[in-house]
Amino acid sequence: MDFSTLCRLATRGFARAATSIGAATVQYRPVSALEPCASPYGQGRAAFSNDRAFGFAGPALWDVPFVYALTDLPDLQAGDILTCGAEIYFIARVEPFRPPLCVLCNAVVTLTGTEAVQTDAASPGGYATSGDAGAQATLATGWPAMIRPGSGAGVPGPAQPGAIRPGGFEMFLPAIPGVNLQAAMWVQDGSGPRYTIGAARSSPWGVRCQMAQQQV
Repeated sequence: MDFSTLCRLATRGFARAATSIGAATVQYRPVSALEPCASPYGQGRAAFSNDRAFGFAGPALWDVPFVYALTDLPDLQAGDILTCGAEIYFIARVEPFRPPLCVLCNAVVTLTGTEAVQTDAASPGGYATSGDAGAQATLATGWPAMIRPGSGAGVPGPAQPGAIRPGGFEMFLPAIPGVNLQAAMWVQDGSGPRYTIGAARSSPWGVRCQMAQQQV
């Protein structure tokens, strides 16, 4: 049996399972940094589990966002966003014969940067500073992300005497078209907290950032 036939049979099996036990799911494929979920790309059914055997013995674990998906959606790729009920996921990896690896999101974020950051993004090597809120320009809006406590990273700018050390966090989100995340950009969580990126690492899985929560 050839490779393409095996892939087709595995995909058919996942789809049959999703049809039986899955819930209604909407798929988005971002094409712009602004409002990535503005237009659906596909619709189907999906079931998510933190168990690779799909035993559904328990829910997703606290602050462990990685889950697997059974879905009948025929066209999936890393970076796609899936909404299922009140939950939002993005696909981190798709491989033959395996269910997609997804990240369960707990935030919808807006990313901003000063003119210095944008200039440095276009011509790396310059110094960028986060500046103040009035100097920020919107780079991306409406992006689902997973934010959880983490090691954090040093953030550009002077330290104030007696200042409380900011809490460290890490963020996972899909790659954003046309935006290269870098230190000193701001992340505004829709629920209120605001962070400064200290380091960002892009990969085929998406983007992983180390951040410090802003105190004021």
